[in-house]
Amino acid sequence: MDNIDHATDETDLRQPAPRVYTVNQLADILQIDPRAVRTKAKAGTWPHLDLGPKTIRFTDNHLNTILASAEATPPPERPARRRTRRPSL
Repeated sequence: MDNIDHATDETDLRQPAPRVYTVNQLADILQIDPRAVRTKAKAGTWPHLDLGPKTIRFTDNHLNTILASAEATPPPERPARRRTRRPSL
């Protein structure tokens, strides 16, 4: 008989729990007021986990999505304007 154990260990199949941030933690990371975080989440502007009437959480994926959506692109370069002199009176 072989000594191989064919039982499946569930702990080997589990993924590590994702990092979860509170409103205050996300506000600290983004350096903004927690009320702004809560407002954006409740308005549906930012992705989040709604775990109850007063419990909002954010994962790393949510944070990355928020940062990507806030990425500002620089305005296109405008050609330099030539200054014209006003005629003297």
